[in-house]
Amino acid sequence: MKASRLLLAAILASAIGAPIETSAEDKTGARQVTPTAVHLPIEGELPSLGSATGWLNSQPLTAAGLRGKVVLIDFWTYTCINWLRSLPYVRAWAEKYKDQGLVVIGVHAPEFAFEKTSIMFGEPRKP
Repeated sequence: MKASRLLLAAILASAIGAPIETSAEDKTGARQVTPTAVHLPIEGELPSLGSATGWLNSQPLTAAGLRGKVVLIDFWTYTCINWLRSLPYVRAWAEKYKDQGLVVIGVHAPEFAFEKTSIMFGEPRKP
């Protein structure tokens, strides 16, 4: 679990321009190095977010409005223990890196029928 958190943190840090350097000889952990430009391949365009059925905590976002930002899309369901355990980290990253262009989009993806209706959404979600 600790190794996967470190890997996720390293991926997020490199995506926002704060590279981490480690080596086999360095057993003390990760250390910061001078940030350099990261040139990532263009894997395609962000699909439209127009099919979202509802937005909480923001106005509807668009792919064009997110251009140039780092977007973390967190698929969640409120009964998933893994999501519940990761939530404090995602919230902390969102707060810490929002001024550097990080945008976190949470996508509710219910696993069970009872999760499709909740106080949060009010009525059953259409497939």
